[in-house]
Amino acid sequence: MISERSFAGSFDSFWRELLPLLTPRFVSLFNEGYETTLHDGSGQELSVLPVVAGMKHPDIVAEFAFRLARTAHVQGMTMGKLRGEKALVEAAQLEAFELIQRYEGGQPTEIVPLSESEKSEGLRLAERYEALYAAFPADSVVQYCPTFPGAGFLNSSEGDIAIGTCLVEVKTTTRRLAGKDIRQLIVYLALDATAGSSRWSDIAIFNPRRGTLHRAKVDSLVLRLSGGKPRSDVFAELVAFAESNEPAFERKF
Repeated sequence: MISERSFAGSFDSFWRELLPLLTPRFVSLFNEGYETTLHDGSGQELSVLPVVAGMKHPDIVAEFAFRLARTAHVQGMTMGKLRGEKALVEAAQLEAFELIQRYEGGQPTEIVPLSESEKSEGLRLAERYEALYAAFPADSVVQYCPTFPGAGFLNSSEGDIAIGTCLVEVKTTTRRLAGKDIRQLIVYLALDATAGSSRWSDIAIFNPRRGTLHRAKVDSLVLRLSGGKPRSDVFAELVAFAESNEPAFERKF
């Protein structure tokens, strides 16, 4: 069994057949043409947030920020108020540690607590989720960590955020989005369809560090990337592959 992230980053031959037009050129066009401008609470456009010098745990900081944003949403708090809730902040840090440990197979004693500068960085990143919410209608329902069933060699999984009819993947990186990021969202949608559901008409990729949001309509995007196949056919082919093959990894795209 493998994760949706591993699947999205491997099996290049399969992906080229399924989505032949998901090329580096398209990804470049997607980076430029599908971006939505995000603004902070004062109306200023978000800029790139540089990585603080000496950061030792960027992956944990990114997950910490996500957990903080989720906690603020669940508790109905602003990030400004959450900053003063030490117990909630510490709980979010522990959740981040535990998740990264599961991904990397580490032991609790191998991970040291975040430094004060890393905690501050996480809080700054978490504040940017409010700009994400503001990019959608005010009455949109926000759901963190929607779940998906497994299929074949694919484990069950959790997405990041659903906002209204849009499924949002969060990538807190210095790089621009990549083809594997789009693939990962396609995997979620295929697993959702397998469960007899079709919850989202849009997908998006949010990068708190770069201050960017890229959004697309599912039907038109899948039709374009597959060379004309409807989403139902593409999703069915993806699940059939997962159910009929052993996970043999190839080079990453």
